[in-house]
Amino acid sequence: MANQVKFRFYEEILSESQASVFNGNLRRAVLELAIACELATKQSFFGEASRAGLAFEYLEDKGRVNVKVLDLITGVAVQVIGQSFKDFDKNAYIDIDHLFRCRNKVAHRGEPKFKDDTGKEYEISEEILQRWWDSAEKLFRWLDSF
Repeated sequence: MANQVKFRFYEEILSESQASVFNGNLRRAVLELAIACELATKQSFFGEASRAGLAFEYLEDKGRVNVKVLDLITGVAVQVIGQSFKDFDKNAYIDIDHLFRCRNKVAHRGEPKFKDDTGKEYEISEEILQRWWDSAEKLFRWLDSF
């Protein structure tokens, strides 16, 4: 199997998210899409083989650090690569923000909905998930570019 394609773990989770949409389980799809974004982002910033990655993993395991994806792709990204994802694609950034708001509602209340910055509440739909999916793909490409 020398020609076997090796997928990054976040891509497997992304595939599971898509399967959840096809099966009509939108809550699970939200959770898996958010997990895929978190995995890709943290692996990009804290590569497994780097000292920073090992230090981060240790601190995270000890509960001493809790870094949010949105913090990494904005302020941290500006310091590390000179550009935030928000500056790169503001609409995609807003979608990722809404994805994580919805993920929190699903994880903590079992409710597939979220509120935007104006306080307007949205029920999750396949259309919203598709938009978030497209924005996640933009995030992955952006992360791969540095």
